[in-house]
Amino acid sequence: MRARFRLVAGLMAVGFLSVTVRLGYLQIWRHHDLSLRADGQSRRWVREAPRRAPIRDRNGDVLADSVRVASCYADPTLLPHPEAMAKRLAGPLRLPPSEITERLRKGRGAFVWLKRRLSADESRAVERENLRGVGLQWEYRRFYPNGDLAGALLGLVGEDGRGLSGVEYAFNTEFVDDRPALRALRDGRGRRLTLDTNAERGTAGGVRLAIDRKIQFIAERELDWSLTRSKARSGIVVVQDPWTGEILAMAGRPALSLTGDDAPTAEELMVRAVQWSFEPGSTFKVVTAAAALENKLARPTDLLDCEGGRWKVADIEINDHEPQRIVSFARAMEVSSNIGLSKIGLRVGKEKMYDAIRAFGFGARTGFDLAGESVGILRPPAQWSGVSLPIISFGQEVGVTALQLASAFSVIANGGLLLEPRLCLDAQWPSGETPRWPAPSEVRRVISPETAAALTRMMEGVVKRGTGVDAAVPGWTSAGKTGTAQKIDPRTRAYSPDKYVASYCGFAPARHPRLTIVVIIDEPKGVSWGGYNAGPVFKNIAWQALSLLGVPTDEPARVAENGMTKVPRT
Repeated sequence: MRARFRLVAGLMAVGFLSVTVRLGYLQIWRHHDLSLRADGQSRRWVREAPRRAPIRDRNGDVLADSVRVASCYADPTLLPHPEAMAKRLAGPLRLPPSEITERLRKGRGAFVWLKRRLSADESRAVERENLRGVGLQWEYRRFYPNGDLAGALLGLVGEDGRGLSGVEYAFNTEFVDDRPALRALRDGRGRRLTLDTNAERGTAGGVRLAIDRKIQFIAERELDWSLTRSKARSGIVVVQDPWTGEILAMAGRPALSLTGDDAPTAEELMVRAVQWSFEPGSTFKVVTAAAALENKLARPTDLLDCEGGRWKVADIEINDHEPQRIVSFARAMEVSSNIGLSKIGLRVGKEKMYDAIRAFGFGARTGFDLAGESVGILRPPAQWSGVSLPIISFGQEVGVTALQLASAFSVIANGGLLLEPRLCLDAQWPSGETPRWPAPSEVRRVISPETAAALTRMMEGVVKRGTGVDAAVPGWTSAGKTGTAQKIDPRTRAYSPDKYVASYCGFAPARHPRLTIVVIIDEPKGVSWGGYNAGPVFKNIAWQALSLLGVPTDEPARVAENGMTKVPRT
């Protein structure tokens, strides 16, 4: 027994000694190497998708913000049976097992995304499965409290948290809280555990736009109503403060969905008011009229021979929708006579007309904050043909944007000053910068206050007695101009017989303007006139927005039989 005891004790001593030697070898001699290997296997640097600063309207209401959500990933090297794992995750991720299996097999290295930005229910379901090699990583995604309101203007954010269009793209660098990568720990099941204690990161104030959320909603609702009514292809509304240049609303259709899963089209991504150029048609007649009045080449009372609605000049024939004989310059504006304004343009001449067009801001970028702004189309006089001057006088052979039109009509509204349109008021970026945009930023004086006042009276006549009667705003005076422009057919390179751009541009109240509103309806079906398609949109937006802003009425409103003031959609 004693010999057996010594044998067992000796064997145990040898065993303990060998373990002690082995531990000493690993913990002392191999300590450095093994520590590096363990650190490499369990720890890694992780760069989360950056958190973006919020976007707010002029009153501080949030238009876009970032919320923290989980995304599911897997380490294929820890999954010997991907098909079985895919079946277990199909339910929690709400994906077909075949799709999960395919992602695992196509994944390279030790990391592959299975699904980005999970819902709260999906995150909890994945955690309950507790699968080795599968984990959740927290990221940020954009949240839109107002749904798709101002979608194209705000823009999209990609999977990597970078801005792709609109305001998100324009200020992408400033928006991002781009801190260094985080140190993360991986547990025995391959799940990633972030060690950053400040998981939510800092929340800067973001950018404050000049947009008024309520007026933006009104503009989009009325634009949608008009497009449904006219079955038009697309449309634009711009609402501007003529005294500061601030853009209170900028709506465009087709709309960009900020919350959908489908890839957007190029048309949906476009900020149409800034990036789409078109022939303005008769709304451009205010530039011709301004050039004539400013250079004292015509007076509103001057008589014009409108040739009974048909007039041949050079090699073309100019026609009027409403044939006129001898009418005043002011009346020619009211009935939107192409012939009358062509004759006014001939009085002005090429050089002065070109100078006036440039002075109003056409043919150049406005300085707006978004990328991709179109300069429009404006050729120098040396490239004009023999018929260019009379044709340009009523809005053909030139290309403009809706934003340029809004700025031009604001010139008349504010007494003659061209202001730089303002989208942003101020910002507080994650970097700590707090920029402010100057207001108002005067570009140049375009016309005298006397010319602006004379033009305003002529444009009031358009609303009271001319083509803009459908744009009259009950309770407020207004001034405006209609436009109906044929579109160029890209196949024939000639004017289309059935495709038009209908427009209405104006401001209200007429003598003390608070809002400049531009409405563009692209390719309306049936009746193509700007007064019919765009005029009522101006009226509906102006009436609601002026009421919202508390602007005092300056004209007796038409009262219904029940004694209530009502603005029917026409």
